Amino acid sequence: MTSDQAKSLKESLESMFEHIERKQGMVEDLQRIEKLQNEIASTAPTMLNHYLQRRSYTKALHFLNHELTTEDLERPTSAHD
Repeated sequence: MTSDQAKSLKESLESMFEHIERKQGMVEDLQRIEKLQNEIASTAPTMLNHYLQRRSYTKALHFLNHELTTEDLERPTSAHD
């Protein structure tokens, strides 16, 4: 997972929560999150994948804000990227 992918995922999750708070549609946010989830699945930390697969988006955002390490961002990307 690259730092750009982590940043995009974080921004998409934050946007989704803002839309929920404002009682606005969040379909586009969910589509972006799903797309990013598929892109990073092979290189993201195990716990982040776990949270995303179970749609535990609050936990995924917390992970990105507080538990993501430099080593997580330095993992090699898969051949499919």
